[in-house]
Amino acid sequence: MADRTTRSTPPPPQWAELPTDCLVHVFRRLDLDELASAAPLGCRGWRRAAADPSLWRALDLRRDHLARFMPWGALAGALSRLHGVHRFTLAGFLRLCVARAAGTVADLALPPLLSSSELDHVAAECPALRRLALPALPPADDARLPSLLPRWRRLTHLELDSKPSSFPAVAAALALHCPDLAVLRVTSGSVKPEDAAAMAAASPLRGRLRSLCLDRCYLPRQELLAILAGCGGAAPLREFTARFCVGFDDKDEEVLARGAAIERFDIGGSRLLDEPDGDATNGDDYCDTSYVDVNCYSLNTFDFLFLLYI
Repeated sequence: MADRTTRSTPPPPQWAELPTDCLVHVFRRLDLDELASAAPLGCRGWRRAAADPSLWRALDLRRDHLARFMPWGALAGALSRLHGVHRFTLAGFLRLCVARAAGTVADLALPPLLSSSELDHVAAECPALRRLALPALPPADDARLPSLLPRWRRLTHLELDSKPSSFPAVAAALALHCPDLAVLRVTSGSVKPEDAAAMAAASPLRGRLRSLCLDRCYLPRQELLAILAGCGGAAPLREFTARFCVGFDDKDEEVLARGAAIERFDIGGSRLLDEPDGDATNGDDYCDTSYVDVNCYSLNTFDFLFLLYI
């Protein structure tokens, strides 16, 4: 029998030997917590890949925003050990994520109880934002929001957990400095006549918007009709939602007629008076049923413990 020449099969490449772009592709499947605390522990190649700015362009920091950074939290502990600090806070995590993105953050959702310094940091270090979700801001930051918007000239999508008391100035700043804005979401607060005017056809902002969401707001019927009256024209809204609002009836015939021309028009669950029926709200969804702007901070158990701790 003739001798057979055996060919040895080379061993598969080790993880550490994978090209950086391959590791970056794999790391895209990790969430921010794993990317920040676990991926850098593998080797120098892993640390290099985990620091790639493309992995940090979309940052959603709203999930368990305080629970993860309690002193006993697993993530806080892992980051403290990794970076050699006594305590790693949510503010530190925000700064770490923004620094890793190196000015390329395009999609950012910020948590409640954000400090003024962190808001300023985001304004300075995230000029490429296209989507931004802001929590309810304290009065001082609410008032200066219009002065921060010029930093984010590429915005196409803005989500506000609470309508700013300075909304007309916010609308004017958006119209002047954010020419690509197409989506505006305001998910609580009282819509006043001046706010409705800022969303209507006479406002430069209205000509830009394609989607407007006012879910769970206090929205009187006359303000809603004023907004809908401006939804036509050369650049009509394609989507308008005002679900579970207080101030008008979702079966109002005039309101339905005004909204019939909008491609997606949804006002389901809205009613004239705030009378929770158990299906839509639990009584905590509205700041107020008057024209008084109230900053509503719903503190859960973790928020309360955090405030006690600091």
